[in-house]
Amino acid sequence: MDFSKKDIHTSILKTTRNSQLTIDDDFNIPDSKKDVERIVAETGNVTLEEVIAEEGRVKITGTVYFKVLYETNDENGPDMEVYENEIPFEDIVNIEEANRTSRPEVRCVLEDLSASIINSRKLEVRGLIDNQICIYEDGFTNCATDLENGNGIECRHTDINISETVINKRDVFRIKEEIEIAQNKPNIKEILWSDVALRNVEVRPMKDKLAVRGEVEVFAIYKSDEEHVPSQYVFSVRTIEEEIECMGASEELIACADLSIGKGDVNIKQDADGEDRIISIDYNVDMNIKMYEDKEISILSDMYSPQVEIEPEKENFTYENLVMKNTAQVKITDRYKHDSEEEKLLQICHVYGNVFLDDIKKNESSVDILGTVKAYILYIPSSDRPMDLIEMDIPFEYNVDTARLSEDSNVKVVPKLIRLSAAMINSREIEIKAEVGLEIMIFETGNIDVITDMTVSPIDYDRKASMPGIAGYVVKKGDTLWSIARKYYATTESIKKINNLENDEINEGDRIIVVKG
Repeated sequence: MDFSKKDIHTSILKTTRNSQLTIDDDFNIPDSKKDVERIVAETGNVTLEEVIAEEGRVKITGTVYFKVLYETNDENGPDMEVYENEIPFEDIVNIEEANRTSRPEVRCVLEDLSASIINSRKLEVRGLIDNQICIYEDGFTNCATDLENGNGIECRHTDINISETVINKRDVFRIKEEIEIAQNKPNIKEILWSDVALRNVEVRPMKDKLAVRGEVEVFAIYKSDEEHVPSQYVFSVRTIEEEIECMGASEELIACADLSIGKGDVNIKQDADGEDRIISIDYNVDMNIKMYEDKEISILSDMYSPQVEIEPEKENFTYENLVMKNTAQVKITDRYKHDSEEEKLLQICHVYGNVFLDDIKKNESSVDILGTVKAYILYIPSSDRPMDLIEMDIPFEYNVDTARLSEDSNVKVVPKLIRLSAAMINSREIEIKAEVGLEIMIFETGNIDVITDMTVSPIDYDRKASMPGIAGYVVKKGDTLWSIARKYYATTESIKKINNLENDEINEGDRIIVVKG
């Protein structure tokens, strides 16, 4: 007799950590650019380059790419310039549960970025990076699911639900778009400022590939090639429709994808007439992809025989099961009131921002998700300043009902900003609207003893002979029909037949007859 066996792979969350890293560096303004008079706005994004698990720690390296829009002032009056650069970083986080076989997953978020003037030719740039670290261990077992050629062997099976991690990787794809400016706008001399953002992105697994659908928002401020013409700005929304190779993917898998804008360039291109009227973007999109397959597996959990002694060899196997996947949308509205009596709001140029999770609270049968939308509004003031910035933090809270949760329940939430807009109510007040998407996944951890091998030996005939051929038995607490049959070298079917039982259910205090096999 031989086992039928099955390989089972799973991924177990061992622990989570949050690490905040401050970056700080000084930068000299190039000679080709004008002096810094005032900081108007800053923006940046972070790219994760390497994550290495070591004994007792995780090493994270990446780069922050930033832009600083600043105001200049010379004999021609106020103007604007942009300074761009990057700051590499390394964060070593001590995590006791980490080792060289661990599989760390890191969500790297640039929570804050600010620039200050040291002098007219030097800037200090500071940022706060939040690294959300999950330490996973891969679980594997080669367990028995059935017995072949096992005549006379009683077998018991147990069904378990397992979420197998089929795909877990980081990947990159590129967005390339060309935006031709409107005919009523002057030609482009220099791009001062740009913001490229993903909105309303969905990822769907297909056969050996991923379908990515969504939008990319492009905003740019540029200098005209005409004298005495103020800075111009352009805004465009383009549809993303990409199919990315992903071997092993299929429509049956459950996908969890976290996408973010990475490194990129915004350049000027000529149109068909040879004029500089096209804004070209070429950006990386960084993807963190996990795909799960839900499986219901019947495994062999116990066995015995009235003719021989069988001792199953077992090992404990820990697994995770996805019990809930939900997508929620939270709509947020807030208002900003301009306090300055001297200055009014003339026009909103652009609003940009991001969404951040502040806390995830597990309750008995629900989860509270707390977060913040950070919004930045570029506007033209009534003063002689060419442009200014409003910063807003808009908190939100969302409650999702769940099945009963345990201490070991693993709640994973991936936020994304679907929509962000700002509209002037009057010259002193702005209404901001945001729509946040929350991808919520809840995993439960299970443990089970699986059979990996067995030892077969002759039966103890003296012990078997000492037992009565027919016995009356009073069911005790914890007894099962299987345990009673095993004890008396009988079968569950024979006990059910003799006692006219329709199923395996018995209760404490029941009186049954058992015939030795």
